[in-house]
Amino acid sequence: MIIASNPLFCFRPFDEVIKKIEDGFEGWEFLAEAEHGWDHRETIQDTLSTSNLQIQVHAPFNDINISSLNRSMKKASIDEIRKAIDLSVMIDSEMLTVHPGLYSPMAREWSGTKDALLDSLITIKKLADDSGIMIALENMPACFPTTGITPEEIRYFTEKTGVGFCFDIGHANTTGRLDDFLEFDPVNIHIHDNHGEDDLHLPLGEGNIDFANVLSKSTNYEGNWVIEGRSLEALKMSKEYLIGLLS
Repeated sequence: MIIASNPLFCFRPFDEVIKKIEDGFEGWEFLAEAEHGWDHRETIQDTLSTSNLQIQVHAPFNDINISSLNRSMKKASIDEIRKAIDLSVMIDSEMLTVHPGLYSPMAREWSGTKDALLDSLITIKKLADDSGIMIALENMPACFPTTGITPEEIRYFTEKTGVGFCFDIGHANTTGRLDDFLEFDPVNIHIHDNHGEDDLHLPLGEGNIDFANVLSKSTNYEGNWVIEGRSLEALKMSKEYLIGLLS
């Protein structure tokens, strides 16, 4: 299934956004922040009770850092992920996409970022398993201070913890390692375009990604194609482009 995603939608009322998503899509991966976060869980649950959209949840990432070297900040970040897990349970969404976190300002001088992230993911995986939720760890674009950029990093953390992999095609393209990521077996895929440098989230076909090649090597993938776009119009453009490729 092709579903929509735009993190900026979280600043608008949930019931307002869902009407726009329903006009063109069968599903939506929403960012559990701001108007779409834990504090609005009752409104979200009520709204979804009358919707036929297939829903996935993306864990919050603003001011969240599960790679933090500060134990208190890391604990607080994990707690925010826990709320997203609980929200997923409330609305019967079985998968939660999670960002791997950021390097702390002194991380290049201090060791421990890798261990901090591993510890966080082990804790998050247990919380998710206890709730019947699958965690999908997303690969990040090639820019400091993000962690989880290279195929080697993603493989290390997914194999060490047992979390699933959310393959972000656009992010992978900025690393110059897109073909290496195609060797993975993702449980979730984010799809958007760029020119191989900045993480632009362009409509499909407006960058340099060879999506025909990506799709030809993803024939065993059975999950959703999550289109990420900067506007509803861009999302619809990408949907039509992707339908053409899939057919």
